Amino acid sequence: MNLFSLNGKTVVLTGAGGFFGRYFTRALLENGARVILIEQSLAALKFFSQAHEDRYESRFLDLYNRQAAKECYEKILSANRVDILVNNAFDFSQKTGFNTPDGRLENATFEQLQASFEAGIWWAIQATQTFGLAMKKQGSGSVINICSMYGVVVPSPDLYEGTDKFNPPGYSMAKAGLLQFTKYAASFLSPEVRVNAISPGVIPNTESQGPNAITENNPVLERLLKKIILKRMGHPSDLTGALVFLASDASSYMTGQNIIIDGGLTVT
Repeated sequence: MNLFSLNGKTVVLTGAGGFFGRYFTRALLENGARVILIEQSLAALKFFSQAHEDRYESRFLDLYNRQAAKECYEKILSANRVDILVNNAFDFSQKTGFNTPDGRLENATFEQLQASFEAGIWWAIQATQTFGLAMKKQGSGSVINICSMYGVVVPSPDLYEGTDKFNPPGYSMAKAGLLQFTKYAASFLSPEVRVNAISPGVIPNTESQGPNAITENNPVLERLLKKIILKRMGHPSDLTGALVFLASDASSYMTGQNIIIDGGLTVT
């Protein structure tokens, strides 16, 4: 168990209050880490167990505000030794072309693609510039980028026929770019810092309300289920084992790699 222990480690986690982030936070805390949550609103705090409240703190930040993010990260570093960075944040909204007719291939705008780049790649680069370089100077660290199977493959158009849900082109482009940045950062931060990625498959957000929530009987999910060889949808808890593995010494000889956790969808 010591191989996977995060005792004494401090983690910076972006997008901490999101669907994945809530489960990531719990897993990191349960494995002994201290976690600095980067989130946009106070609403995120309701998801975290009070049993671990002495080992996490929250910083509320609009990541589109690049100067504010820079100042926030510098303040964190001035008061903490950061051992692990998890780049999990992304903007799943109409700004990046999600679930709006304006985001479809034939209508996608420069502004949507620019926002996809900013949320999907720049946010991770900016955090890595600060925390990754600090880890290199201190002699050790791990950066984990949350990518997507759609950075490796792309969705089929027939998945979305007859629905108002779809995956915009900027998302695949951004996640593919983040995968390449993972390799680049692994090379330039080596040998002190390891940089790896996790690419989730179909993990629908059926727990929240809002524009990105999805019902379990959604036809898109039913079509995707036929492509998953493990014959079930994923859940954020399916990702936490890989997260702890990459954060801990258990993955000490692994860098520049991408772990695809998709129930086998991309196999066929």
